[in-house]
Amino acid sequence: MSALVSITAALAQATTASPAPAPAPAPVAASTEGPKVGTTTYLDVEAGAGYSSNPLLSLTSNTGRAFGRIVLHAVHARVSARTTTVISAYASNDTYTGRYGSQQALSFDARHDASVNEHLRLFGDVEASYDEGGQLDTRIVSNPDVPPPPGNPATPPALLAPSSDFLSVTGHYYRLGAHAGGNIALSPQDSLTFSSGVDRSIFHSRQIGQNTSFWSIPASIAYERQLSPRATVGVRTVFQNTNYDGPASFRVITPQVTAQLQLSETTSFGGAVGASFASIDNGIRTRHTTGLSANASLCNKGERSQFCARAAVDQQTATTAGPAKSISAGIDYSRRLDVDSTIQFSLDGTRYSSPTSIVPGATFSSSNYYRAAASYTRSFGHRLFGGVDLSARKLTQKGPDPRADLSASLFVRYRFGDVR
Repeated sequence: MSALVSITAALAQATTASPAPAPAPAPVAASTEGPKVGTTTYLDVEAGAGYSSNPLLSLTSNTGRAFGRIVLHAVHARVSARTTTVISAYASNDTYTGRYGSQQALSFDARHDASVNEHLRLFGDVEASYDEGGQLDTRIVSNPDVPPPPGNPATPPALLAPSSDFLSVTGHYYRLGAHAGGNIALSPQDSLTFSSGVDRSIFHSRQIGQNTSFWSIPASIAYERQLSPRATVGVRTVFQNTNYDGPASFRVITPQVTAQLQLSETTSFGGAVGASFASIDNGIRTRHTTGLSANASLCNKGERSQFCARAAVDQQTATTAGPAKSISAGIDYSRRLDVDSTIQFSLDGTRYSSPTSIVPGATFSSSNYYRAAASYTRSFGHRLFGGVDLSARKLTQKGPDPRADLSASLFVRYRFGDVR
């Protein structure tokens, strides 16, 4: 935490020395005016206070407490005719009035893609996070809206980061990942996209004997053909090999048909459907499963608002409790109310079923994890902002369920560096 504070403080000192652009309205998670060529660097310092009904999402330690919050969020983004770079570092500390002490949440992600020539584009990303009690699951962290990596639908980024799973929200969760790939233009209408990487997850439970960790290596190759300015279709194959620190492991191969459609000037659809072939080894025997794998998104991006609905089905997903089938769905909505204020809202849920448990002494049949977050932000001058954050989380599982966590807080935020 201290290292990140030092880095962001140095960034603040450097950015305040550069001329600041003209005042702008309150920041949103993704600008509704679309990405612009240029560079922006800033540091947001935020202080807030609020109340949470079950901060640890625990069965036993579930007494509500007031808290004070300090947040640092540093961003550097650069968009040129040939490259896109985004670096974001986020750190927060919540200190409760009693019993729970302090909880920290850290995240870092950086991505870069570059056009090598008219036929080849390369891209890569690095991400790392530390989460205690699933706190990152309800934080709307605003980043500049930039073009997506090659081969990805041109949809607005999700307001919330990918969620923890049904077990990791109850403890300390560390994640680290790095990925790279490229896009080759085979002709004006045809392209080939490939990628691979490595992911590491470590979970420390509050209960003895339930610590787990695993390595996952994903890879994919996809072919796309543009049928018209509004329609692109293709095929892709996704591979994933996951090894838990122990005898358990699983491998998945998923061939899919893909499509991207521009339904109107503001509305787009993207999706993929296929079958997953999984081989799961629990250290004693190996079993094979076959099932549906699909995802879809429908997004509308207007001048003052944007909306996205997403859904996915995965035959085998890596969780800290073991591989499991997952079904997820969610919506994101943001709107600029006027020149000074914005609202943002996100809701999603995931159902886990048919797990292969690797946690000693624990059996999981099915679990559901729901989360929601909303934020209202208003500017009070050139660099000062204030607002309200609301969030809710609910976990259901076999046996008794922890009480829902409902949280509300007020915040003030000051920006050093560029204001857009």
